[in-house]
Amino acid sequence: MTMRIMFLSGSYWPSLDGVAHVTEYLAEGLAKKHEVLLLAPYGISTVQYEELNGVKIERIRAKRIHRCSVHGDKRVALKRIREYKPDVLIIVGIQNWGFDWTKGKFDKLPGKKVLMTHGSSCLGEYSVWNKIRKIKLRREILTDLLDVFIEWYWKRYQKSFPQHMMQFDMVTYLFDREPLYLYMRDYSMKKEIILENATEDFFFTRKAYLIDREKPIVFINVSNYEDRKNQKLILEAYYEANIFDSKLILIGSKKNEYYQELLKENEEFAAKKNKCQKADVFAGLKREEVLCIYKEADVYLSASRWEAMSISICEAAAAGLTIISTDAGHVSDIPGVYLFNTKEELMGIMRKIYENPDLRAESGRKAYEYAENKYRIQSKVDYLEKNLVQL
Repeated sequence: MTMRIMFLSGSYWPSLDGVAHVTEYLAEGLAKKHEVLLLAPYGISTVQYEELNGVKIERIRAKRIHRCSVHGDKRVALKRIREYKPDVLIIVGIQNWGFDWTKGKFDKLPGKKVLMTHGSSCLGEYSVWNKIRKIKLRREILTDLLDVFIEWYWKRYQKSFPQHMMQFDMVTYLFDREPLYLYMRDYSMKKEIILENATEDFFFTRKAYLIDREKPIVFINVSNYEDRKNQKLILEAYYEANIFDSKLILIGSKKNEYYQELLKENEEFAAKKNKCQKADVFAGLKREEVLCIYKEADVYLSASRWEAMSISICEAAAAGLTIISTDAGHVSDIPGVYLFNTKEELMGIMRKIYENPDLRAESGRKAYEYAENKYRIQSKVDYLEKNLVQL
């Protein structure tokens, strides 16, 4: 049975973020048997029509303004959905243009509707009144009023999105302990499945747990440069841990203000420590370059304050790296992971695994064996396809 499948995604190749990567391997996997069209906003690629590994890609204008409503080619997107007449319409993520533009319009759009969630950052507490109380008659009053509007917007969004999620024929979640999945337990859904992230086969060939004791230990973090990922804590802990025979590599998808702050702090830390070594802070590397760096990595560091299901953590486990992380997202499910709460705890673990390579070998092997059973791409594609056919 060949299906016409249409994805609406907030990002896609050549973007390097986790959502783009997961959507890419699922779309390409389905395209081996089915017709797949993907709509995504312009970004790194400014080409309107492309085709990659069997997936037809069309790009439109869609951008969230002031962290609130999405503006762009809404009519064009809805018209394209009707023209294509998909058997299955897959919308990637809430808080995404695809979700915001199609909610409340399902009866006018063709195909079964599937929502593929990647967690949610709008599940916190909101107090519009507290924001109003902070308004002051000064030059920044417009900024204060904008803060009030943003608070009001996301409070309404949080209240309304569960009702829209209930209209989908199927909803996928990343794992059964994620906050969004637990939040939706009070609502009756038509069909739900757990569709965990997966990793490329390349990572399983790394087997970093087979320790190379002759080379310096390499710490790595691969994630978007933003406060939530907290790379600044990693950088500070690395220099204060004072592990001379080591290297830290930070990799982000693009340069931004947070990236510039990291560069400055890296220079300052390196100058104070007066070392010949200093951390590398990269942005915008090609995927091939990132994979090449992974060949030398030994330990994955994560200091995220919040995660849904980090694809980078999955990749680190598949590569057999030792993982040191805050207890964010699904990381505590992975055997052999070292968890920390404070900078001091992070520094202590970094020193311990440096001084005891056997601990690295043991933790990396446990993570690899777990990933071997959980994070293979083909198994995720097959599982998704099976459930789409059932619809």
